[in-house]
Amino acid sequence: MFRLPRPQKNYMEVPNIVFDVLIPKITNLSALKCYLLMIRKTWGWGKVGDWISLSQLVGLTGLSEPSVISGMKWLEQNGYIWSTKFGTNGAIKKMYFLCSEDTEEIENMVKSGMIKPDKLYELMMNERTPKEF
Repeated sequence: MFRLPRPQKNYMEVPNIVFDVLIPKITNLSALKCYLLMIRKTWGWGKVGDWISLSQLVGLTGLSEPSVISGMKWLEQNGYIWSTKFGTNGAIKKMYFLCSEDTEEIENMVKSGMIKPDKLYELMMNERTPKEF
């Protein structure tokens, strides 16, 4: 039987708005699993965004590839996450971000062309904070 341990140092915070607003609105349960995983892989590691491969999402959620694609697409279309692609032909990657106060400025900079996705990836992999952009 699975028993949830009492939170101590090995836990992360999930904002109440996720439970109060997102869960009642979500119509795609794959999206919910992907969103909670995004929170874990970003905020849970003190990051604002992360590059997570499709195969990693499949493995970590236990969902099929089409389900993960559907869930991530739903999240992006409904404004819960945003993404940017970078790289070259055969090696194109996608970086995902939770739509949050921390990522709003970064999103605007990427979409306006002020920062190129490749540079953003480089900065994110160096674990810089948004203020350093």
